Order: sequence, then C-alpha cells, then structure tokens
Amino acid sequence: MDRKLISLNLQQDLINSTDLQDLRKSFIETLAHDLKTPILAQIRALELMLGGSFGQFSEEQSDILGLTLESAKYMYNMVSTLISTYKFDSENFDLNYSEFNIVEMTEGEVKNMENYFIEKNIKAVIIPKIKKPYISADIIRLQKVIQTLLLNSINLAFRNSVIKVIITDNAKSLTFKIESHSGFIPQERMTKMFKISNNESYDKIGMGIGLYLVKKIVEKHNGTVIAQSSINQKNILGFVIPTEVYSKYSNSA
Repeated sequence: MDRKLISLNLQQDLINSTDLQDLRKSFIETLAHDLKTPILAQIRALELMLGGSFGQFSEEQSDILGLTLESAKYMYNMVSTLISTYKFDSENFDLNYSEFNIVEMTEGEVKNMENYFIEKNIKAVIIPKIKKPYISADIIRLQKVIQTLLLNSINLAFRNSVIKVIITDNAKSLTFKIESHSGFIPQERMTKMFKISNNESYDKIGMGIGLYLVKKIVEKHNGTVIAQSSINQKNILGFVIPTEVYSKYSNSA
C-alpha cells in the first residue's frame, strides 16, 4: 500500500478518535447541566416546601413530599455517579489526600442513610476494631465509596435484619467490611456487580449502580474491593486500602 495512503488513513483514524472523545466529553457536560441542574432545583423546592416556606401540609402530604425528595436526591446521586465514572475512565487526576477519622465519617454516613434503614427496618451496628482511626486518603471519594457500599448492602439485606460495619487495621492496611444478612450470591455474580458492563437484573432499582466507581476509587488508593457471599446467608461488601500515613493525633486517639 502507498505510504501516503497509509499516512492519510492514520490521520483519519486520529481525527475520528478525537471526534469521539470530544463527543463523549460534550455528552457528559450536557448530562451534567441538563439533568443535574433541574434535579437540584427540584430538591431545593421540595426542601423549602417541607420546611414550611409555602404553608403547612397534612401528614399525608408531607410524607409524599418526603418520599419525592428522597427520590430526587437518589436520582441526583446516580447522575453524579455516572459523571464521576466517566471522569475516572477518561481523565488523569491525582487523589486529594487529607487526614480524617474513618470511624466518625462512617457514623455520619450511617446517620445520613437513616431513612433507608428505617424503610426496611434494618439496624446498623458499627464495630470499630481499629487502633488508629485517623487515616490518610481522599475523603470526598472515600465517602462516596462508603455511601455506595452502604446503599447496596441495604438493598441486599433482608427486612428486619442487622447490618454490621466492621473496621479493622494493622500496621500496613485498613479493612472496611459491611456484613449483611441476605441471600446467597454466587461469586461470579458478586464480581460482575463491580463491572461497568454489568447486565445482571436486581429486585430493586439502582442495585449495583456505582459499584464500578467504587472499584476504581479503591484501586486508585492502591487497594482492593471485597465481595463475598456465603451459603449461611451472609454477604460482605467492602475494601482494603493501605494506611501509610496516620494523623499526628492518632497516638492519642
């Protein structure tokens, strides 16, 4: 084949590749603006209504508004997750490390998801078997990991059961596990839950969404995800990350 023709073909491939990248970037920017902005406006409006800015509502009306608000927040979180996943796959970035108390952050996230626990009458128990609660990591992204793992654990868990959040550490790593009383899941299916091409069907809408991002964030921290299921109806989702830097306050914690 003529060298000039080969060169033209390569140039065209590069152009097509660049066009595709630009198209993806444009799509994500449109998604962020055209979906996140109106959803955020709905959330603010519903919060004002529930706060009494437009008068008082009956108990039934307040309940409906509350459920609608939770649904809007859930949709906002899903869109944010999609955008974050795209950025992880297409952009180079550095983690923003800071030192924080992993136990206190977990307690806060459990409290923030109180309505989800109440909905299925699930009790959450945090078991901190940790000597040094202050760790160094990207707090915003690790917070996203814990939120997603908690939500998926709630989705998996039986009604009227107990979810245990177990945090342990050693000299080199921190292990974060969420243990739920739920049906057995074959290991192959557990692994697929963390893949972006996951085509598994679940009983509850949203099940599995965000777990791919969880895996990417944990791996970015040089860690690994945990996905285990046993026939005695116990499932575990979690992660292990290295803890190279502890806070100077950890010795007194």
